[in-house]
Amino acid sequence: MSPASLPSHLRPTRPLVAAFASLTAALVVVVLWRRVVTELLTASLVSVPRSGGLLVDVLVTDGPFVVGVVALAVAYAVARDLEVGLALPSASDAARVVLAVAVPLVAVGLTKLVGVFDDVPYGSLTKTAYAADAPVWPVVVVTGLGLVVGVPVVVAVCQVLVQGSVQRAVDGDAALVVTALVTAFVMVDTTGRLTPVPEAGKLAALVAFSLLLGVGLYGRERIAAEWVRDLASLPAALFVCVVFLAGLVGVGSVTGGLFALAQLVTFGVAAYAYDRSGSLLPPALAYACLQVANTAVVYGFEAGVRHW
Repeated sequence: MSPASLPSHLRPTRPLVAAFASLTAALVVVVLWRRVVTELLTASLVSVPRSGGLLVDVLVTDGPFVVGVVALAVAYAVARDLEVGLALPSASDAARVVLAVAVPLVAVGLTKLVGVFDDVPYGSLTKTAYAADAPVWPVVVVTGLGLVVGVPVVVAVCQVLVQGSVQRAVDGDAALVVTALVTAFVMVDTTGRLTPVPEAGKLAALVAFSLLLGVGLYGRERIAAEWVRDLASLPAALFVCVVFLAGLVGVGSVTGGLFALAQLVTFGVAAYAYDRSGSLLPPALAYACLQVANTAVVYGFEAGVRHW
């Protein structure tokens, strides 16, 4: 398919370029805010004695980061006049809520099952491991604190910053596909785990893609030669292909591929459930279920409860 024959909603347009430029700028702010919290706030508190244990440590070190990202998402939504679904889902959205919960659980379970036959431990994919005699309660506490910190940030980034921007520029279900692909790319780190902060390399790739979209828009609108206009979208398309192929190269097994697919479908069902219900609760449940399922599989089946 040539760039000239691409569907109109996939070609560079002013709203699409503006959407990617604005959400990229917002993600840069998120990364910088994480660095400020980590390097400045944490450093200033390292000498302050705290006796509240892990909960207080997490609230002191990660609380300001979460509050800052949520505040950024609110300011972003107001500045761009985006609707944010703060209400609870209605009774008619029950099926979508169930879908948001079930899809990550089923995807993780299927990945683990295939890994048994593929001889790929699930912990090698999540880069986590627990001792055979590890007590349950600390694992529950750490996982719960991770959800308290991570889920609000991931929802704010994926649904408010990314999906809110994309839906203003791309029509229909295509917006859900773009949202799922972008969020799965930027919100999964190089180890394959969900991250509340995009990695520098992936953020740089998003910046490059936004610039290539701008180049494509300039070519379509400002260059008289028809053959140049037809090829204006090619650099951005080739960039996406290179990123996709690089991701495929990093998949070392069928189980690894399913692991990546489990994350992609989680982001996809989160975008779908949010679009259809207008509530942030279903995507939050989807991300939480993915994290809980990952921990449960590694601890429950690969630690000491039942090693298989």
